[in-house]
Amino acid sequence: MMDRVLISLNAISKYFGRKLILEDINLEITPQKAIAFLGPNGSGKSTLLKIIAGLTTISSGAVNYTPQLKIAYIPENFPKIDLTPAEFIKALGSIGGLTPEQVSTSMTDLFQAFQMDDMRDVPIKHLSKGTIQKVAVIQALLTTPDVLLLDEPLSGQDIQSQQLFIRMVQKLHQQGVATVMSCHERFLVNQLANTAYEISDHQLIPLDLSSLKQVKYDMLIFEAPSEAALDVELDRLVEHAEWDHNRLKVIVPSDHSDVVLKALLKRQFKLRTMEGMDQ
Repeated sequence: MMDRVLISLNAISKYFGRKLILEDINLEITPQKAIAFLGPNGSGKSTLLKIIAGLTTISSGAVNYTPQLKIAYIPENFPKIDLTPAEFIKALGSIGGLTPEQVSTSMTDLFQAFQMDDMRDVPIKHLSKGTIQKVAVIQALLTTPDVLLLDEPLSGQDIQSQQLFIRMVQKLHQQGVATVMSCHERFLVNQLANTAYEISDHQLIPLDLSSLKQVKYDMLIFEAPSEAALDVELDRLVEHAEWDHNRLKVIVPSDHSDVVLKALLKRQFKLRTMEGMDQ
């Protein structure tokens, strides 16, 4: 049955010390549900994902799981450990009950897809943030879970990896996998979610996805002058900004593209790519 409840959150509240983070949260996660949590940093998005994953305690309420539930989790910040990607993935596959042959096949396919072949034997602690994030994605996609949890999943990834990741998650969703993600990029919500909430004042506020889907986005990539930064005014116009050394990638609502482009060109940024994003 596609409407069976995989995970239910019942009147969940969470405090850190005396600080209230989440209050009286109710949520049901069912197969093929694709839920996005939006909200500013510190609003409780990551905490709520960790509660769903069973990785942190709750202050009150209850979390119920269907038996034999398989959850895969992609954290925002993956630990910098001594193991290489190959060693780590092999260990996780073994823990997950896969045969060495199954692990090898899946790992080879995923490393090739994410262009990780020449990084597979480099200790994870020596890899860049974007490459470490690829390891986090690969470990979650090694087998098909019932529920896939994504915490800012595009953080640090290059454009090609982002697009590949989005296609993979869409395919999992078509196979019945429930997905729950925290993000602040509304363009990602357009592509991966069928239900969205904003976390505001410790509560889950339902969002109208149809209004989100009306927004069109452009992606601009600049070569930046040394020690450049986005000021607060520009930061408000940009949906997502990502630095890779002296290259800046921004995703901007199309209505704001001209303003952002003019402002950055005026500050000696050099435009390298500009394209509309598919919804």
